[in-house]
Amino acid sequence: MIESKYRNKNLHTFNNDNAVIEGWYWALQSRELKVGEAKAVRLSGKDLAIFRSESGKVTAMDAFCPHRGAHLAGGTVEGEALRCYYHHWKFDQSGDCVDVPCLKKAPKASVSTYPVEDHYGLIWVWVGQGEPHALPIVPDLEGHEVDVTFAKPYVKNCHPNIVMSDAIDAQHFRSVHRIPGDILNLAGEKIDDNTLHYANVAGVPTDSPIGKLLAIFYKTQLTYSLCYWGGCAGSVTVGPDFQRFHIIYANRLGDNGVSEGQVILLTKRRKTAIGRLYGKSLLLATRIVSDYFADGDTPQFDTIKFDFKTPIKDDKTILQFMSHVEGLPVADWGFSKPNRIDSVQVGEAACTAH
Repeated sequence: MIESKYRNKNLHTFNNDNAVIEGWYWALQSRELKVGEAKAVRLSGKDLAIFRSESGKVTAMDAFCPHRGAHLAGGTVEGEALRCYYHHWKFDQSGDCVDVPCLKKAPKASVSTYPVEDHYGLIWVWVGQGEPHALPIVPDLEGHEVDVTFAKPYVKNCHPNIVMSDAIDAQHFRSVHRIPGDILNLAGEKIDDNTLHYANVAGVPTDSPIGKLLAIFYKTQLTYSLCYWGGCAGSVTVGPDFQRFHIIYANRLGDNGVSEGQVILLTKRRKTAIGRLYGKSLLLATRIVSDYFADGDTPQFDTIKFDFKTPIKDDKTILQFMSHVEGLPVADWGFSKPNRIDSVQVGEAACTAH
């Protein structure tokens, strides 16, 4: 008899369209936000205004001005602050109103701001009440400068948890991607409260022509490892011992329960001209690897209706991932709810709009 806790109706966090797990979530590509620009971003049900100040620092704040609710991303970056287009109220990087043109003293008004990091070519926003976790990393690239490029952003018609669990589904590698069933045996290890690491522990079989060919490039087992942060983002490392390919799948929960994803392709930065050319060719090869797996998996994401009724032995990795996600803290993010507008105390009489 199957344990009922794996049924969708009994899960509290995994595949829940109304829960946003604490963690770092991608907002937009770094190159999309130039110095002095502000952008509107909807991140897991909350509207944000994200701007890059004249010093290059990125700030993320609630989108709507606490005066009349204008979207702050339509405003103007002034130095290290953002001025609302509608009535020209100015907010600093802490979210405090510091200037209103028609007032001698700014009112006690503010908008919430959120920790931001510029990392791996993406702007990441911390969603959560506690101290931010360490930023997502690819273990093989930790401590190294990297070059990055991007595959096309995607939208999948399912929750990010479902998208992420696909990469550790051993059965689908045999059925969809035609990979022999005896060369992948993933073992999961909990690194910390937020991070799971999976690695292939199966040796490369040499009793078949393809196995003999693969054994040339791998000392012990075929390299296929994953590092998951929370339940919506993770890295995949695959390839022969002499050169591995690194991919990050960063997902966020979109409206109506869809997964909004960004694929990051990475390689260690090389400083010589020949090295840079080699790095570009590696990124192109990484894109081919990523597209191959994505193209095979995409059809199921358009129609899947997750309800895990009959897990089998091969599903041990997915069950571990589900249990991990179920134990993660949920952020007070107000998914699909209007942003809170703080109260405003005005010390002077109302003034004419500017």
